[in-house]
Amino acid sequence: MTQPKAALAYLRNEKAKAEQKLRSCQHREKILERQMSELNRRERVHRLCTRAGMLESFLVCPGELTDDQVMELLKISFRQPEVVLALAKMVHDVHERSNVQNPLG
Repeated sequence: MTQPKAALAYLRNEKAKAEQKLRSCQHREKILERQMSELNRRERVHRLCTRAGMLESFLVCPGELTDDQVMELLKISFRQPEVVLALAKMVHDVHERSNVQNPLG
């Protein structure tokens, strides 16, 4: 009769170990998710700053313009047919490149 009790104790012990490992892995997953979120945020901030700098390089006295004035200028610029076409082509090209399978892979 001691054999079933020993087997039951062993299984309970294994279950406790597995539950502890699960908690540990869940904690590690949360840490990794936070790290990914932080990296995504940093990447976005870098992209925004870079592109804002690009925009400012085309503006005369950018510090003197209001946000509304810059937005109006962008709206006017992006309504131009050649800009609309150029943007559509760029987006299309990006999608085409991302859909092409790697011939070496």
